[in-house]
Amino acid sequence: MIEATQSIVAMGQDAVADADQQRLWIQRIADLQDKAAFARLFRYYAPRLLNHARKHFTSDAQAEEMVQETMTKVWLKAHLYHRDKGQVSTWLFTIARNVRFDMLRRQQARPEQLCAEEIYLDLEADFDHEEPRLDGGILRQQLKSYCNRLPDPQRLVVEMIYFEDRSQQEVADALDIPLGTVKSRLRLALAKIRELIDD
Repeated sequence: MIEATQSIVAMGQDAVADADQQRLWIQRIADLQDKAAFARLFRYYAPRLLNHARKHFTSDAQAEEMVQETMTKVWLKAHLYHRDKGQVSTWLFTIARNVRFDMLRRQQARPEQLCAEEIYLDLEADFDHEEPRLDGGILRQQLKSYCNRLPDPQRLVVEMIYFEDRSQQEVADALDIPLGTVKSRLRLALAKIRELIDD
């Protein structure tokens, strides 16, 4: 009985220590843009967020995107966290909930899912009526012009994948970012290019 009580007390102390540590990470992110603190926070929460996201999305890609968007907002909004308003976990999962709602709204507004191959098909369809004997150079040139209108992080991912023939994992390794970030940036870039094509 005594050992069980001591174990419960120790677990409670560990939880308090974890909460204090998380507050410290958030504070360092807010004050110093401390990447090491962010990496620790990310390692702690990413698996938990991913499990949460998988309950609400049918694809792993969407679940990973939710995690990436949530943690990006945590990095950008760390200065808005106040310890007297609750635990880091409560604040962080509130952000995750808002990101999830935003994603679901976007999905309802534009339900189709883009894949890389669609861009090539769309480009070919756009040019076929003007240039019956289309070669790959024209496609690449047109895609390049669209890429130049993307935000730099998205443009870089698209260029590395389509112009340098790198895999998504190779891009993630080269840029030292998570694979999920690469997928998210590529998805956003393809959606933007699709809009440019439609225009």
